[in-house]
Amino acid sequence: MAESRAQWEKVGEEFRELGRQVKQHYDQRPRPGQPGPEQQAAGQPGADQATPGADQAAPSADRRKVDDALQKLTESLDQAFSALGDAIRDPQFGEQTRKAAGSLSDALNATFAEAGERFRKR
Repeated sequence: MAESRAQWEKVGEEFRELGRQVKQHYDQRPRPGQPGPEQQAAGQPGADQATPGADQAAPSADRRKVDDALQKLTESLDQAFSALGDAIRDPQFGEQTRKAAGSLSDALNATFAEAGERFRKR
């Protein structure tokens, strides 16, 4: 049991490292409302400065709150998935993914080997 426990601890460490790498990519991305490097260079306004539906009648206050919340959610999800995409293209992330997958395989093998030994003893 000690071998599988050590293997599972290694799996946890490897996946924590993957998480740190994704977080690092996420932290490096411009935040919604802040212009990205390409927008700063072109002098363009940030994406959230647009006023969609400005030519339509003003929606109710509740509708605006819902629309704002959905817009923030959309921006946050876009930010998270963009960071994940950046991480996936990072060679270090690929190497860490292979290490984590190898650790997971080792832990599963050790766990099944120990389970097999227990059943044989019974």
